[in-house]
Amino acid sequence: MGFEYKIAEKIEKIKIDGMSCSEIANRLGFYSKFEVGEIKKVLDSLEKAGKLKTKGSKYFKVKQAAKIKGVLRGNKRGFAFLAREDGGEDLFVPHKNLHGAQHGDTVNCVIVKGDEAKVVDVLERGVKRIVGTYEKTKNFGFVVADDNCYYSDIFIPNGKDLKAADNTKVICEITKFAERNPEGKIVEIIGKAGDKKSEVLSILKSYGFFNTFPKETEAEANNMRTKFTSNRTSFVDMLTISIDGDDSKDLDDAISVFKYDNYYKLYVHIADVSHFVEKGSVLDKEAFKRCTSVYFPGSVYPMLPPVLSNGLCSLNGGEDRLALTCEMTIDFAGNVIDRKIVKSIINNDYAMTYKVVQAILDGDEKLKTQYSKVYGMICDAYDLSRILNGKRQRRGSINFETKECKIILDDKGNVSEIKPYPYLVSNSIIEEFMLAANETVAEFICGLELPFVYRTHEEPDGEKMIALKKFVESCGYRLERGKMHPAKLQKLLDEVQGTKMESIISKVMLRSMKKAKYTVDNLGHFGLAAEYYCHFTSPIRRYPDLQIHRIIKAMLDGKLGSLEKLERWCEEVAEVSSERERAAEMAERDIDDYYKAEYMLKHVGEEFAGVVSGVTAFGIFVELDNTAEGLSRLDNLPKDNYEFVENRFLLKGTKHSYTLGQVVRIKVLGADVDNRKVTFKVLEQDGVENE
Repeated sequence: MGFEYKIAEKIEKIKIDGMSCSEIANRLGFYSKFEVGEIKKVLDSLEKAGKLKTKGSKYFKVKQAAKIKGVLRGNKRGFAFLAREDGGEDLFVPHKNLHGAQHGDTVNCVIVKGDEAKVVDVLERGVKRIVGTYEKTKNFGFVVADDNCYYSDIFIPNGKDLKAADNTKVICEITKFAERNPEGKIVEIIGKAGDKKSEVLSILKSYGFFNTFPKETEAEANNMRTKFTSNRTSFVDMLTISIDGDDSKDLDDAISVFKYDNYYKLYVHIADVSHFVEKGSVLDKEAFKRCTSVYFPGSVYPMLPPVLSNGLCSLNGGEDRLALTCEMTIDFAGNVIDRKIVKSIINNDYAMTYKVVQAILDGDEKLKTQYSKVYGMICDAYDLSRILNGKRQRRGSINFETKECKIILDDKGNVSEIKPYPYLVSNSIIEEFMLAANETVAEFICGLELPFVYRTHEEPDGEKMIALKKFVESCGYRLERGKMHPAKLQKLLDEVQGTKMESIISKVMLRSMKKAKYTVDNLGHFGLAAEYYCHFTSPIRRYPDLQIHRIIKAMLDGKLGSLEKLERWCEEVAEVSSERERAAEMAERDIDDYYKAEYMLKHVGEEFAGVVSGVTAFGIFVELDNTAEGLSRLDNLPKDNYEFVENRFLLKGTKHSYTLGQVVRIKVLGADVDNRKVTFKVLEQDGVENE
């Protein structure tokens, strides 16, 4: 602790109001001219920090306002908002009051006036690495952050630029925070700005994902061999199939279904990734950094090296593979009346696709003959999936009809087509079986009271449900009173199905829900109306599933070890996996938006029909059939005096009004590919109903 800090600390503890510098020095026991001069420096520093004020030569303490802790959320225009830790309303922090604090920093603020605040302490720096574009000058350079929330360019001194060229996508590390621009150094060159590969790579890296694996990780994966041990149940001779997308290479799951007089036997075989990825290994540490695979048009950033994700772990057709099998006996009402989880060896007889299975169910005679060996199993699987779905619906599970898109790239990597992702009956077969396995495993482990990672979805916030109820009533519908149960929400969705209000109410309801996450406590899954739920079925691409497999295998082998250590490790897995899942979702969304903006750039000037997908005080968002979304600001709407009615998601004018789900006609004005934004103009329409 330095001399200045010690003196400042002492000054804060004594009464000094009305004293001069020499009087304060004497009070502290300092008398020489040199010592009084040092005290003067400390007093001036405290005055500059706003802790002291002067009147003539006398010093007075400034009464400190209550500090409010929070995280700064920046804006490219230079200001920020403080997201308060106490949950209070956000505070506005103008640039002059930031005092060197940056987006993402954890800070203490004090209120200046109204909802305006200033930063008084930076407690923790939130962003230490930035992905952006390097702009080079003769003697130095700057990195302009891709993240629009980061309002300061980063100064790069000569010799700290890795010899990057001007207009290059880079990653820079901040080495010094300052009142004006932070200072940093370039640690990685991604590629030329504007190049499609560089732009996509920049998005992924900005969320902390990696396109390559370290050499030691690759080496460990390449040296892996399958060891078939005797303590496994062999299902090699059991008829087994997998059903996946056309371009799937990492096959996590396979199924076997058999119908008997009074029940079904459902075997859900899941790849035993934990056999290859041991806790604490180089592979494990690298997988935990990612926690999830990231999927985007034309490619995937896998959680595990491809030699494992597409090879040894993947349940490829015609090859013996290690698995964990959840064997369920299910009655004709959909109840799991018996279950068993075993370490197994399987051989996937047919690696099928959703399209092929759907064609078989639709009666394609050629395919029925080609797959005659498994035709009966496919029919039984379909029947069982309907039974399981019926049971789930009866207990109140919510079915949100979400519109996902499929972006198709040509040979040059350009977008050739964007269309809604097809959801087939064959998709629902696997979905129902995976849900059943996830519930069964969660209930089984919960009954044993072992440390675990659950997938939970908590009940919605009461205030949001009240707001939803008011909105629904304003639309002419009714949400049942009393304690909220998912069945009540599903009943409302059933009531509006097929009406023009279906997409509106579904979207508002979804926004009123809490986000699902991973926890060590079994809190249930509200949306599925499930008392027990976990993620067991995708260990190739999700770390929580891998962790669950380790726990199950340790339990089966009697090698659980310290439950206290296991509990702590599960807590860390749950927290980090939830965070990385959110990052992956945002990365995938941003990449989709990049490709959609590129695609819409080719359609500037064209007209389309679309649906209002968002309503704000500054305009409306419109989604087209191809799922591309654009903003029409107030000045691009038909001229009117508009008023924003927030609780009804309504932009109301005297002649025109816009609300969620409304069909409108738009003209594409422009597309900003770099910022992933599309601009629309809403056209005047005759005969279109405005509410």
